[in-house]
Amino acid sequence: MASIAVPLSDQTRRIAVLVARGRRKTTLSPFFAKCDGLLVIDPDVSAKEFRENTERTSAFMCELILASGITKLVCGFIAEPDRNRLSSSGVDIRIGSCARPVEALIREFDALPPA
Repeated sequence: MASIAVPLSDQTRRIAVLVARGRRKTTLSPFFAKCDGLLVIDPDVSAKEFRENTERTSAFMCELILASGITKLVCGFIAEPDRNRLSSSGVDIRIGSCARPVEALIREFDALPPA
């Protein structure tokens, strides 16, 4: 997978959410490795980019998250080894409620409990 480096100023404002995608709705996934993918959002310009979880493994999800260049992540669950790996790479991980809309989780990121 070829990637283009994202400027640091753009990385720090982007937030990623592990999501489950339905026909009509995208919601926070209660799973880490088994989520449908990573939704990367730039709240300043309302830009969204979906990156599919093709492997369905924890290792792949960690690589997908790190390759995205984000520094903020919302998930419904994350195991300690994955949390430690991402945190040590500078990712601020927060736990959100799957009952809340993705947009609300993005707006309330700083108020969410740390993982």
